[in-house]
Amino acid sequence: MVGMQGKHSVDTQTHVAKALARYIHVYRALYQRTPSQVQDLGEGWVLVNGARMRVEELERLSDQLHAEYQQTLANKRSIVKRLLTWFSKA
Repeated sequence: MVGMQGKHSVDTQTHVAKALARYIHVYRALYQRTPSQVQDLGEGWVLVNGARMRVEELERLSDQLHAEYQQTLANKRSIVKRLLTWFSKA
């Protein structure tokens, strides 16, 4: 039983580390800066920009930021396409 507890702990730590890394990556891409505070508090809790949350909440937040980032990219592409169309007609 103890061996399984240790494996579960390592799996949880890996899961939290991956969630934090993804959040940092998406945050940097969207805001062009590093988040001010990112910390693993243990037991499935993290501290992000002063907010204490479960790692599952951080994953949802990362998903929302990723969607916002994708929308930003789509908007930029749209602007570039309109400019290219305008220049090609000029």
